[in-house]
Amino acid sequence: MKRFIIILLLIPVFLLPSEFSLDRAKRIDKYLKKISLKREESVVMKSIIFSQRDLNSYLNLIYTRKYAREVKYLKLELGKNNSVSGNMKILLKGEKYKKLPSFLKDFEIDFEGKIFCNNYKMRYDFEKVRINGTSFSPEILDEAFGAAQTGYKIKKSMFDWFRLLPGIKNIKTDHKKLILFY
Repeated sequence: MKRFIIILLLIPVFLLPSEFSLDRAKRIDKYLKKISLKREESVVMKSIIFSQRDLNSYLNLIYTRKYAREVKYLKLELGKNNSVSGNMKILLKGEKYKKLPSFLKDFEIDFEGKIFCNNYKMRYDFEKVRINGTSFSPEILDEAFGAAQTGYKIKKSMFDWFRLLPGIKNIKTDHKKLILFY
């Protein structure tokens, strides 16, 4: 009888909703595809709001699995005035990363900063970066990142501007909200 009661008490623990929702992730993915296919120019800019949970679900269940397999976990916290902080777990394995020392293959990054959008482009301005709990200057990390890019004519920076997804014109954040303008 005691075992039965313990099992009944543990059932709610296993039925708790997960941190990420596939339905929420698919909703964002569907909307992004719809925006990218829209070819007509509009005089009035439209917008849609997604919750922080929607965005994290999309990033973890669809985006990273398709485009960034090295990222095992990504959690963003959206704040007012385009402030975004987050936590990311990275695992580098396979032939491509064979020559890396083992301590560089599995790490966690905490970051804080702001996003900026201009002319269909976006950049993230890192203010604070911690790798495995140790704080680093974003500028020094960027220099190390540049130095590690041997054999490239054009080196990339952590502070580079990149194009927004097709159809998206601007991005803003508010407390736990992502606002896409299209």
